[in-house]
Amino acid sequence: NYKKHIDSNTSQKIASTVWKAIQDVLFKRSKAHFKRYGMLHSVEGKSNKAGIRFKEIIVYWNGLTLPVRIRKQDLFVKESLALHTIKYCRLVKKVIRGVHTFYVQLVMDGMPPAKRIPSTGAFRHAYQKQKRVGIDIGPSTIAVVSEEAVFIQQLAPEVPLLEKQKRRLLRKLDRSRRSTNPNNFKKDGPIQHGVKLHWTYSKNYQKTKKQVKELYRKKACYIKEKHGALANKILSLGDEVYIETMHFKGLAKRTKETKTNIQGKIQSKKRFGKSIGHHAPAMLVEIIDQKLGYTKQTIQKVNTITFRASQYNHVTDRYEKKKLHQRWCQIGSHLVQRDLYSAFLLMNSEPNLQQTNRDLCNKTFTTFLELHNQHIEDLKQVKKSFPLSMGIKQIK
Repeated sequence: NYKKHIDSNTSQKIASTVWKAIQDVLFKRSKAHFKRYGMLHSVEGKSNKAGIRFKEIIVYWNGLTLPVRIRKQDLFVKESLALHTIKYCRLVKKVIRGVHTFYVQLVMDGMPPAKRIPSTGAFRHAYQKQKRVGIDIGPSTIAVVSEEAVFIQQLAPEVPLLEKQKRRLLRKLDRSRRSTNPNNFKKDGPIQHGVKLHWTYSKNYQKTKKQVKELYRKKACYIKEKHGALANKILSLGDEVYIETMHFKGLAKRTKETKTNIQGKIQSKKRFGKSIGHHAPAMLVEIIDQKLGYTKQTIQKVNTITFRASQYNHVTDRYEKKKLHQRWCQIGSHLVQRDLYSAFLLMNSEPNLQQTNRDLCNKTFTTFLELHNQHIEDLKQVKKSFPLSMGIKQIK
């Protein structure tokens, strides 16, 4: 059925991805994720010599000749095509504002060239080499400490604005679904169970569903763009990045333990699932690691169990447990923001990544304290509300 439309190389590549998924199910106990009809949005070849081929700004595939648009004055594309060879091509379909848009992704060998400013030709990002950076990342905030800068901020702060629109559209979908399928719901509201249901969707429902998809696309693009800019800012401070090993999937899950409050009511089992979904901290870690990989480096992940950055005090050389709502800690005679101090300890990590280096902490603490106090004062002057986890109150 597909001989006229898909070449053998492309079909083999699809089959290889299916086989990898089966291997994960058989040997890694993972679940198989099937693509529904119409959800296969990309195809790729095995080489640039057969199947999907890119030559002279044209894609050739199975009798098709597809001209490619390239942005004017895109120095990155010009340098990539001039300095590297194409291994294989991938065709990707995206729906942007209701319009089907097709892209060709070129998978090339070697290291990608540094991005330049088209008007001047200067490098867009200047990365510091052999300088330490400590990162304390949470579900929605990040604290960064280096020898030259100290800052704490929220990850992708404008995402909740899209969530308000999404909630309204989801309620609209639910109302439409119930009005066109009244027999599929019980009198008290829930969906009928134990019976095969047949659903009817109105044209207005399908239109609203496309609007919801567009919001999800905007959200993903916004988060990725903000994380890319933040990753470049972090790497401009240094290329030795230290971070705690975090398991965000575990933090997103509901807790299994049932607890009651003082009044005897059962507490909510929710943890940080919604916050992680809004701010995607794991994506930022992946982007930083990917950018470091261009220079054959990786993120240095310390041992969370032995390091205990949130408990250690380098002045007293002791571990002091703190409650989650305590956002400030007493270090000697100074009051320091908890997340920034954890990032400071991570920056001064030992080579074995098991604990912090106390001597390095003593050498760099004075500089850190000056930068810390200046940054906190700047945040207090800003007329903007911050998350409670930052512990920052504005000066009115």
